Amino acid sequence: MRLADQLRVTQQLVGALRSQWWSAQRIRTYQDAALVRVMRHALTRVPFYRRLNLCADTISGAADLQRFPLIRKRDVQREPRAFLADGHTPATSFEARTSGSSGEPMTTYFDRDSWLFTRYALKMRRVAATGGPLLLRRVLLVSEQHPAQLGTVARAAPHGLGMFFQQRYVSIHTPPELHLDEIERFRPHIIYAFPSYLLDLVVVAERLGRRLPPTNVLYTSSEVLTQPARRRIEESFRGRLYDVYGCTELKEVAWQCGHGPYHLNFESVHIEPQPPGADARLVLTTLCNRAMPLLRFDIGDRAMFHSGPCRCGRAGPCLVEIAGREGEMITLPSGRHLSPYLMTTAIEAHESVRKYQIVQTGSDAFRVDLVLAGERASPDWQDSLCAELAHIAAEPVQFSVRVVDEIDRTPGGKRSVFVRAHLAPG
Repeated sequence: MRLADQLRVTQQLVGALRSQWWSAQRIRTYQDAALVRVMRHALTRVPFYRRLNLCADTISGAADLQRFPLIRKRDVQREPRAFLADGHTPATSFEARTSGSSGEPMTTYFDRDSWLFTRYALKMRRVAATGGPLLLRRVLLVSEQHPAQLGTVARAAPHGLGMFFQQRYVSIHTPPELHLDEIERFRPHIIYAFPSYLLDLVVVAERLGRRLPPTNVLYTSSEVLTQPARRRIEESFRGRLYDVYGCTELKEVAWQCGHGPYHLNFESVHIEPQPPGADARLVLTTLCNRAMPLLRFDIGDRAMFHSGPCRCGRAGPCLVEIAGREGEMITLPSGRHLSPYLMTTAIEAHESVRKYQIVQTGSDAFRVDLVLAGERASPDWQDSLCAELAHIAAEPVQFSVRVVDEIDRTPGGKRSVFVRAHLAPG
């Protein structure tokens, strides 16, 4: 990173540390003005939006956002160049690429200023708000990249930061057994990883009779974090865990404070409001990316919305919890959709369960794959679990249990709670 970029990140960070304490009215005013700017920019500079034949001069307020269509990943995949603003090309932009583990690989492009803001300044603001100052801290980042690519990832980090804190990368595709020694040597103050990776570390350490070094702050992202998983991770690492919600297309969207709600990075993202407590689809609009502005982007995730200001004093929009991907919803024989996370508490209640996955094997048949530690699950417990899951489904469906040695990760490093192995035709 160039010296000019480092100075720009510092400037952005100082501004973000102040703006997080703005009043609700000032935040609304800021977002309304930013929305007008990005809508006018899109209509005049972006081919996809020019086709709408909307006059930029008629855009006067946030309500005009509803005049734009919802877009989804497949729209951008179909013609990615149509979403690039005039004067921006892939060669001159910063690139963010999904792993494609969801079956929908996608590349998004950022201009320099929005890249520095979303990738560095906002993340540093979040760490300052939850993990304290970075000065003299040791940070371990668990990357979804394969081991051979870690050098490239490390070199992409800002130059000179090693003067203030140490940063080390490990690959999630490396067996966690190999990471224990490195973690004990490095003794990080902060770890950033998938929840399933941290649980794997806990399981391995227990199996080997080793105690994990205390870690002050842990950040998780990319997978839904359940409460049992949170408790187990915090107890094992003797630290505080904060979940982060983000996406490749808009980078970090929201983060948890010490009181639990997810605070929206309102300076970079607008989220279409929903009634408090509603489990609703998330529709996001970028406020800062002028290279590839995505307006009313239906990302396919669901979340529950928070009402009123958070107890921490921040007045910006909040989410109560992230419910997961729309595509992860279980489709029951009646056509009703059910979140698999409604079933996780029943599965995780058994102390010997270390990993699990719900597999839909037919339109009305499901199997729960379990990785157990120590004792085997008794037939009575398996029958009881199946009955409880069928009760949660509240429909005539069949559940079975299969004990396995391991549950594979996706190519992107995630471990899916729910997969479809087979669906009946139609």
